[in-house]
Amino acid sequence: MTFFRKIRINGPIILIGLFFSFNYSEAKFDSLFKESDSLNTAKIWALSSTATVGTVTAFTILSKQWYGGYSKGPFHFFNDNRDWLQVDKIGHSLSAYYGGYYGYNGLKWTGLSEKKAIWIGGSYGFSFLLLTEIMDGFSPQWGASSGDLIANGVGALGFIGQQLFFEKQILVPKFSYWHSDYAQYRPSLLGDNNWNRWLKDYNGQTYWLSFSLTDVGLGNTMLPKWLAISVGYGGDGMLGGSSNPEFNEEGVELPSFKRSREFFLSLDLNLQNIKTKSHFLNSFLRGISFFKFPFPTLGYSESSFKAYALKL
Repeated sequence: MTFFRKIRINGPIILIGLFFSFNYSEAKFDSLFKESDSLNTAKIWALSSTATVGTVTAFTILSKQWYGGYSKGPFHFFNDNRDWLQVDKIGHSLSAYYGGYYGYNGLKWTGLSEKKAIWIGGSYGFSFLLLTEIMDGFSPQWGASSGDLIANGVGALGFIGQQLFFEKQILVPKFSYWHSDYAQYRPSLLGDNNWNRWLKDYNGQTYWLSFSLTDVGLGNTMLPKWLAISVGYGGDGMLGGSSNPEFNEEGVELPSFKRSREFFLSLDLNLQNIKTKSHFLNSFLRGISFFKFPFPTLGYSESSFKAYALKL
């Protein structure tokens, strides 16, 4: 009975101790995500190591999923500006933008000055995609693309310019994907599984440009800053780059689909405008801010409108 009496007497004290211990650990964990007031060498090494591993991993995945099975040849350019109804070009801009966005936020976390973080971090996406463009240049199936390079520059400058002039991102590009029925007809080109189809099947991709009404001066003070309007663009009916072939790689006749551009108008959440007391939660929200949230959406294509209860 003595043992249980001690538990009854000391139990609340133990629980209080565990509570404060947990809160201390949680606070210590949360502080890891706080931006440093001055340059932190340990964070610089941590960020550099993470960026190196991430970059190498990304190129490994790209080499397998995108370039795997294809031969290499001499470096060359080719014109693909008419391909995929330019959906791929918008994808390049978004990738360069978010490469810069994450690069900037990572360097700010280390305590690097604002201007240096903007220019150095903001250029990461363009630099990364420049390497992929070089890889394309050695592929006989593709080639380096001047259009891709321009799109990459637009995305990088879109981030850098807004951060320099507005000290925040007012126009936020976003991405959403929902599998299409077209990949089954050309799986070698559009993807043969759910993992690589989101990367290869442009029919399932939608690219958005979101903005909060309060950020552009159109809303009143009653509107929440996280409520946003989003304008989207995508393509449909695409079995090839510039045109749809009659036969696939095995010589099987393909169905005829009409290629069409699609435009969307929807609501969205601007996670960059949500500020909490938690440094971890703020970092998490910034990290997933490139996703377009599903909302009721109005679509337009081929001179007709279509309403979606939820659009991904």
